[in-house]
Amino acid sequence: MANLRKRSMAMVMVAAALALLWWSESVVAEGLSLEIFVAEPEEINVTSALIMGPTEMMVMSAQGTRSAALRLADLIESKGLALKYVFLSHPHLDHSQGAGILLERFPEARFIATPEVAALQRHRIPLDDKMATSRYGTNAAVPSLPAEDYLADTIEIDGYPIEIWKDIIGDAGIGHPDEPHVALHIPALNALLPSDVVYYNAHVMLGGTTEESRRIWLEQLNSWLAMDLSVVVPGHMPKGADLSPNGALTHTRDYILAYDRAMARHDNADAVIKLMLEQYPNTPHRSALLLGTYLNFSQMHRLTFNPKVEKVASWLPRSLVEWADRKLFEQRKKAYNNLAEE
Repeated sequence: MANLRKRSMAMVMVAAALALLWWSESVVAEGLSLEIFVAEPEEINVTSALIMGPTEMMVMSAQGTRSAALRLADLIESKGLALKYVFLSHPHLDHSQGAGILLERFPEARFIATPEVAALQRHRIPLDDKMATSRYGTNAAVPSLPAEDYLADTIEIDGYPIEIWKDIIGDAGIGHPDEPHVALHIPALNALLPSDVVYYNAHVMLGGTTEESRRIWLEQLNSWLAMDLSVVVPGHMPKGADLSPNGALTHTRDYILAYDRAMARHDNADAVIKLMLEQYPNTPHRSALLLGTYLNFSQMHRLTFNPKVEKVASWLPRSLVEWADRKLFEQRKKAYNNLAEE
């Protein structure tokens, strides 16, 4: 009897450990179901959405590290369904680089994106792979797999339509303010998957945005709030976060409004960051606030997060540092976005 209790306890502990490895939350309706995988905090809590029918499935967002993509692949495999598509909503490495890991496990699947998103993702692969290797080392999910153009406005999983909503404004990073984003809308589940247009309980990446692009972003959020959606899946959120529309949409809306006020009040990155941290002192994903604000003030030397670089910069004339930052920012932005040279 004692051995039986020990074995039972061991099985419970193993089950709990597996649950922690691929924490997910499910939404089920007739015909389709939706399950959300959330990466670890050190993997900036990237979400991936598994959209499942009776025999087929697809996943939105391939994750950005090797370890997260491997755990996601394990979760997909556990479903016993045919993986039809891996879908990319916007051309950022934290959502795209795991695609190679997934298609190595599921070679019959296709890695797809709208033509605008796919073109930028393919263009940025050399730069993204270099950045990921520098940041993650052996945990980088490189080499990146190029996304193929998907031309239709809907995707079907076991005959159920999933709508692709285009021309959406969101996280721009080093891109232009109208960096291409798309969202997936699942009518059968009354669910919206806007990826990095919506965050929950996390700092929002607002680098590369302008006052005008943030105004359009806010209009999008308000229009979605008026839709009476059942589920909204953010691009980044902590494990266990609320998937109800009011949670994610209002968090993102209120954060952008606060950032707008901070940008209007201050003309330097440190003051904007300080004010935002006063309002969101315990909010995860702080790197998004730092990266985004340094980009918005073209402070490229600070993006290294290297104290030695910042110390050297403090010894130089401010005008020289600002000139060098602007030049580097212009070069980097051109390298990431100039498709005309291809």
